[in-house]
Amino acid sequence: MSNPKSSHLISLQTDGLYLLNLNETTSLKLNLPFTLPAKTEPVCILHCRGMICLTLKDNNDLAIWKPGLEKFKRIPMVEPGQTTDLLGFGYDRVTDDYKIVMVNGFNTYIYAFKESFWRESVKNTSLHCKFNDRTGTVVDHCMYWIADRSHNKTSQRQNTILCFDFSKEEYQELLSPMYTDSKLSSWLGVSRGELCVIDHYPCLDNDICLWRLERRNKKITQWNIDPCINMKENVKGFKKFDVGLACLARNKNFDVGFACITRNEELFVVVKGNGKEEDKVMVYNEIRMKFIEVPFRSSLNGFRCMTVTD
Repeated sequence: MSNPKSSHLISLQTDGLYLLNLNETTSLKLNLPFTLPAKTEPVCILHCRGMICLTLKDNNDLAIWKPGLEKFKRIPMVEPGQTTDLLGFGYDRVTDDYKIVMVNGFNTYIYAFKESFWRESVKNTSLHCKFNDRTGTVVDHCMYWIADRSHNKTSQRQNTILCFDFSKEEYQELLSPMYTDSKLSSWLGVSRGELCVIDHYPCLDNDICLWRLERRNKKITQWNIDPCINMKENVKGFKKFDVGLACLARNKNFDVGFACITRNEELFVVVKGNGKEEDKVMVYNEIRMKFIEVPFRSSLNGFRCMTVTD
């Protein structure tokens, strides 16, 4: 973690919103100019270019806020109270404008900051699927969501990645690299400026696989896989006095609650404590080929997104 570039994570905890510095392993509680929803209410957080977009109380409004500022922009939801709509927040480099995309059923709504109102956009019949995370991941000028069609017997694809282009305001689908015959958890991330998929296979020796998207002449060609990382083998090296990690090494399966790639191209994972101990935060060191624990003191209950600053 000696790279001078800084990687930060936003963590939604029981007592507020925190900015976590992975390089210095410090956490800073953010002074919000608005009130967060109740602890029992789901909160969606997205980020783009250092700004955060998150749902407010009762999912009636969105707040656009740059950490450190006293002012924020409040935007009413298309349908107040909706907690299942897909959400995206990104930058349109063609119009030099920020946009929010909201998907309700087969309808897509766009809120462009320069227009300051919601308008209905392109329809997409391919939205008949389930989504792992309603907030998705933004890369460059596109928003991505992992979609699951395993419940649809007529579908030829079980796993797919739905993409929305903020500039063209069009959808496209990417064939997912994920194995469909194994129980797994998956997260989208950004690696080397491109979309990546992180898969955890708890039933296959607790492997973690990183799939990187490859392009040629601006066209997507294939997914490349990095060597798999075996969670169980990599935590065996932790010292016995660390009770929490010693328990992890004895367990058959690991409950990985979150995974992402940091700006330093390191694999960051949160292993849930399952109510018995605090969550364990670990970073995989490629040179040493092992996980290193990141000693954040408090239990990290709710990672919502990753934000990067210089």
